[in-house]
Amino acid sequence: MNYKADIARDPIMHSIYFLLLLEGLKHEGWVDAADRWLYHVVEDPSMIPCQSNAWKELKKRFKEAFSDYAERKRAQDELKKLKMKNDNLDEYLAAFKTHALCTDIDMNDHTNLHNHLLMHVSRWTTPKPINNGEPQFNVSRRST
Repeated sequence: MNYKADIARDPIMHSIYFLLLLEGLKHEGWVDAADRWLYHVVEDPSMIPCQSNAWKELKKRFKEAFSDYAERKRAQDELKKLKMKNDNLDEYLAAFKTHALCTDIDMNDHTNLHNHLLMHVSRWTTPKPINNGEPQFNVSRRST
């Protein structure tokens, strides 16, 4: 869609255009319900949250209706099993990002990656005492 076109700037028209593009029996019932919802939004715009618009809400409803929840669970399981191999941080971060996006983890929240790393690093990091009595961390990898 040309984002400079008037239809792209108007959230209602953008939504109508989107609904017109959906075809097939799998979408028919959802399109009818979305069309009725959109009609009510035109009649009463207060149905839309303040910081949103009809297009954003319709897009959110579409994703909720047609997202693969099993994919989200698989990605969560993969994140739990994810380990860095051969000290390849780039590969580890790429895999983390791929799985995290599928689980709706906020990638802008640095604590998500930090907590995930801590969970896995703590499995093979053990404190080792040194001469003056203060702990020193010795990183030793477990064989998998």
